[in-house]
Order: sequence, then C-alpha cells, then structure tokens
Amino acid sequence: MSEPINEPILEMMYAFICNYIREKGFAPSIRDIARGCYMTPGNVHRYLDRLEGKRLITRQPGVARSIRLADHQDAE
Repeated sequence: MSEPINEPILEMMYAFICNYIREKGFAPSIRDIARGCYMTPGNVHRYLDRLEGKRLITRQPGVARSIRLADHQDAE
C-alpha cells in the first residue's frame, strides 16, 4: 500500500506523470517532467526517487521512459 503524498511538489509531479501517460500513452522523459513541472533535471531525479519510495511509481534503471504507475487505485 502506498503512503499519502502530503507534499505539493510531489503531488504536482505525480499528477503531471499521470496526465502525461493518460494523454500520450507512454511515460514522460526526465526533460519532459522538468519542463512541465518547472524544475531542474536533478530535482526531477530526486523527486522521482521519493515517489518510488512511496510506491506510487516504479522505474527500471538505465531504461529511458521506464516510469510506470503503481498498480493500486488509491494512488490518485
């Protein structure tokens, strides 16, 4: 089960990722997220680590656009 987000920046990033996947059918790149959330790629990596730690997303190291939403419905 995932933890609640309770952080505006994480909520914004998670919503961006969800909307991007829903609209385009594939995961955003780090640059897409950086542009869409007005942050640096380094900060994107840090916040993705936190979303992954909260079990809201999964990623495959070394694979581009590998962000996947967790399978549970309570994440949104």
